Amino acid sequence: MNVVYLAVQTVINPAVVARQLLDIRLGREVLWLAFFLAVVLSCLVQVGRLQFLPLQQGELAPVSESVGLYLIRSAALLLVSILAFLFAGRLLGGVATFNGIMTLIVWLQYLQIVAMLITLVLAMVLPFLMLMFSLATFVLSLYVTLHFLNEAHKFGSLWKAFGVILLAGVVAVPFVLALMPNAPV
Repeated sequence: MNVVYLAVQTVINPAVVARQLLDIRLGREVLWLAFFLAVVLSCLVQVGRLQFLPLQQGELAPVSESVGLYLIRSAALLLVSILAFLFAGRLLGGVATFNGIMTLIVWLQYLQIVAMLITLVLAMVLPFLMLMFSLATFVLSLYVTLHFLNEAHKFGSLWKAFGVILLAGVVAVPFVLALMPNAPV
C-alpha cells in the first residue's frame, strides 16, 4: 500500500480508508510500535516548534520540562484519547475493538504530524498562512475522525460518531488537564 496515496485518500474518502486499515488487522506488537513511534515523532515536531518559532509579543515562555516527561505525557494523552473513543462509542452501541480504534487513531496521528511539520515550515516561511492552514487541518481532522469512528464502531451515522467525540471529550478533558504542567486540577 502506497503511504502517500493512502494519506490523500484519507482526506478524500476517509470511510473507505478506515475500512482498508481495519481489514489489515495489525498485530498488537506492530500497533504499539507504531503508537510509540508516533509519540516520538510528535514530540520531535513539538520540540522543533519550540526551538524554531520565536515567542509572540506578550506570549509567556513555555514551562521547561524534560524530554522524557514530555514523551510520557504525549503517550498518555494519545492512549487516553484511544480509550475514550473506544468506551464512548461502546456506550452509544458501537462495536469497535481496541486494536481497531488504535489503528485508526495512530494513522490519523501520523497525518497530523505531517500537518504539524507543514505548519512549522509555514510559520517560518509564510507566517500569515499558518493560522489558515492550522484551521484547515483541524476541520479535516474532525472530518476524518468522524468517518473513522463511524466505520470502527459500525454506527452507520456520523451523528453517533459526533456523539462519541463529544462524550470522549467530556471523559478525557479531566485527564488531559491533569497531565498538563501547572494544571488547574
